Amino acid sequence: MTGPGVVGGDAAEVVRTPTDLVKLLVTDRGDVQVAEYTSADRDGPPAHTHQWHEIEYVIEGEVEFLLDGQWRSASVGDVQVLPAGSSHSVRVPEGEARLLMVTIGAPYDGFARDLAALPADATGADVVAAASRHGVELA
Repeated sequence: MTGPGVVGGDAAEVVRTPTDLVKLLVTDRGDVQVAEYTSADRDGPPAHTHQWHEIEYVIEGEVEFLLDGQWRSASVGDVQVLPAGSSHSVRVPEGEARLLMVTIGAPYDGFARDLAALPADATGADVVAAASRHGVELA
């Protein structure tokens, strides 16, 4: 379905990475996708860019967003806005955090599924290969 509608939260596809639980809430509405994720990733992914715009809203916990080479603290209610091509990362300094992510442009869901499918002993080269298949470039 690509038209307007209400999507039930119980219909989410759940994928897991070593540090995150990702609920793919909306993946069938064209260029707009919505995901909710819970993370305890202390380091965050390497700084990277991608072809889609991204908005992240902090629902619970404390996070740090990397923008322009500088880590910035964010807490409940804060929003990160990233135009396509912006170099960024996110990490959780302690505990867990839950975020709502909206992407606009190239689909995010395939990238999330590919990362979740990597084996526990995946190498950095495996991650880079998965990222490159989806237009994600490490900074």
